[in-house]
Amino acid sequence: KKKKSEVLIEVTTVGPRLIAVGEHGNILWKEDSDWQQAEVDTSVLLTSVAFADEQNGWATGHHGVIINTNDGGKTWKRQLDGFELMGLEKSYFEARIEKLSAEIESTDGEEAIAELEWQLEEAQFQISNIEVAEEEGPSKPFLDLYVKDSNTVWAIGAYGTFLKTENGGDSWQVISGQLENPGGYHLNTIFGRGDDLYIVGESGLAFASYDGGSTWQTLNSPYRGSLFGGHLDANGDVWVYGLRGNAYVSEDKGQSFSTIDTGTRVNLSAGTSTESGTQLIVGHSGTILEIDEQLNVKNRTHPSGSVMTDILEVTEGEWIMTGRSGLLHWPAKISEEEALATQQGAQ
Repeated sequence: KKKKSEVLIEVTTVGPRLIAVGEHGNILWKEDSDWQQAEVDTSVLLTSVAFADEQNGWATGHHGVIINTNDGGKTWKRQLDGFELMGLEKSYFEARIEKLSAEIESTDGEEAIAELEWQLEEAQFQISNIEVAEEEGPSKPFLDLYVKDSNTVWAIGAYGTFLKTENGGDSWQVISGQLENPGGYHLNTIFGRGDDLYIVGESGLAFASYDGGSTWQTLNSPYRGSLFGGHLDANGDVWVYGLRGNAYVSEDKGQSFSTIDTGTRVNLSAGTSTESGTQLIVGHSGTILEIDEQLNVKNRTHPSGSVMTDILEVTEGEWIMTGRSGLLHWPAKISEEEALATQQGAQ
């Protein structure tokens, strides 16, 4: 049975194939006509999926889970789970505490010491969170990932979790310290092209790397509320969006942003750039924003009225979305009456 109406969070294309991930470890793939269920060795909510090439892909999920495929998305194996993540993070923060304590001992100047003490407190806070999780079981979700090639993958998540692998996921290392995120805010999305990578998150967090992820700088964020999504368009312009219909675009790699008048107050979660140069951004209440090159916004509403979490252009003018109602299409294949009936449990 193909569970197409279960919650799905993200959809991507891999060569001729569409692949969607969602709740209960559900991964669907479609090459020609019908959606097939992939074999997956986890049942957690999956939050993100991305591929290096037509065979090798990764998906992230709740409870610290990362899975990967080597057969184009048909079968998936676990590479990391929450217990391993706790172990990695514990070692990382213990080493950080040791280093900071030594620095405090050898530093003069009240301001410098205060800054180090603050960082130390933060690392101790992270350790105490891990100790709680050791008692109660791991629950920390990964929220997104970025695949550069079949060796190099970054994964981000709640409470500032930031990991990288350089060997295709055989081992992962914690690199949270590369980002200036002392509050341990959630990292919601990571996206990029070539050597330019971007991360946005809670409380308007925004970071960029212009050297393929070796070093990261903090961007002057256009917004203090949470940013949930971001994407690059064909020109390399940076689009970010989030709470209450807030959306922004940068033509200078995130150094400055212009505000988009979206005409909506719903939360915006994901977006994509189409072949024709239009930007599509989806959000709650069936909202689809279509933004042209002059930044004019057309506000469309999917008749399902559903929370939507991702959008992809299949062919020009035809889109597929994921969200609370599973897979949705534009032009819509369902009327408002049908949508209402479905929501009320009738089929």
